[in-house]
Amino acid sequence: MSTPDFERAEYVEPSIIDGNTGYVVGSARASNAALPLALVYGMGAAIVGAIGYAIIGLSGFMVSIVTIGIGWLVAKAMMTATKGVGGRKYQIAAVALTYLSASCGRLIDILYEVHKEGYSLSQVSPVFIVKYSLFGPFLRLTNDLGWGLMGLLILFYGLRTAWQMAAGAPGFGQPGGPRMTVMGLRR
Repeated sequence: MSTPDFERAEYVEPSIIDGNTGYVVGSARASNAALPLALVYGMGAAIVGAIGYAIIGLSGFMVSIVTIGIGWLVAKAMMTATKGVGGRKYQIAAVALTYLSASCGRLIDILYEVHKEGYSLSQVSPVFIVKYSLFGPFLRLTNDLGWGLMGLLILFYGLRTAWQMAAGAPGFGQPGGPRMTVMGLRR
């Protein structure tokens, strides 16, 4: 039997067991177990975000501001599914879903404009559609540098919101737990 070394102290993270999965909250195993459910919730939120983006885009308002709401919605849905378990995989998924949601919203706007101009979809190049839906924020820089930079800044903030929220924390969204504010995740 060895004697304890009182000259040196080591910090050990306290273990919190998730009642649903039985895994230690914040562990890689808990993170991997909840990822599929988080992706399903995140995809549902991304679809709702794309529809909202398209509706606001068709109304004529600056739609890039909606990306912040999409980022919040996607990450909130993912963290709701996992009860606050997050991590790098969740952050990457939330950012990708947020960007794809905004791109699909732009795609709906583009298809509406093509239809409104009297063209059929067979007359429009798929390259054109993909180019302007996926890379629209960057292409706007060539037309108007000021508004293009503003749109990219707002897009970045929306993606940053998704990234920060999807980092997760035990108790996220519960009373007394960490919450997302305008300035980021607060404990």
